[in-house]
Amino acid sequence: MKYILWTLMLFFASSLRGQDKVQFPLLKKKIDSLAFIDIKTGWDVRNGKPTERDSLRKIVKETFLRNAEVLKKIFDEHGFPNYDKVGKESSKNFWLCVQHSDHDLKFQQEVLKEMKKEVKHKKADPSNFAFLTDRVNINLNRAQVYGTQLSYDEQKRAFPKNLKNPKKVNQRRNSIGLEPLEDYLEFATMAHRQMNPDK
Repeated sequence: MKYILWTLMLFFASSLRGQDKVQFPLLKKKIDSLAFIDIKTGWDVRNGKPTERDSLRKIVKETFLRNAEVLKKIFDEHGFPNYDKVGKESSKNFWLCVQHSDHDLKFQQEVLKEMKKEVKHKKADPSNFAFLTDRVNINLNRAQVYGTQLSYDEQKRAFPKNLKNPKKVNQRRNSIGLEPLEDYLEFATMAHRQMNPDK
C-alpha cells in the first residue's frame, strides 16, 4: 500500500513540473487528473483481494469509458496535446488514457494519426507512439510492429502477440528509442510473476 501511495505521489509531483511553461495549464491539469484516476484504478485491481477483483475490474472499465468521453472532447478542441500545449508528462498522460480506450478503436486511430505528425516534429514521445501503433494493430487483428503488446504462457513468461517479421523487430524498436525486445520481455515476465504469485 505504501508503494502505491508513493507511486501516486511521484506521479502527482511530476505532473506539476513546468506547469507555467505550457500553453494550456488548465488542460494540463484536466489530463493529469484523468491519468491519476486511470493509474489508481489499475493499482486497485492489482493489489485488491482476489474476491474483489471482478468488481474492481468493473470500476476500471467504467473509468476508461468515462475518461474516453473527456479525451474525445479534448482532442476535438485541441488536437493531440503535444509538449508545447501541456508539457511532456501530460502529453504522455493523454496517450496513456487513449491507450486504454480499446472500446473506441476509431478514436485510437484518429489520435495515432495526429500523434505521428507530432512525433515527426519532436513534440510527442516516439516510444509512446510505438505502443499505440501496436495497440491499434492488435485491435484491428493485424500484426504488431514493435512487439509492445504481450501475452503470457503457462509459466508466466511474456511473449509478443502476432509480431511482424520478428527477426527485424529490434531494428524497429531501436529506431524509435525502445530497448531490445529480449530485455522488455524479461522485465515484463518478472513484473507479471510478482503480481501473480503462485498460490
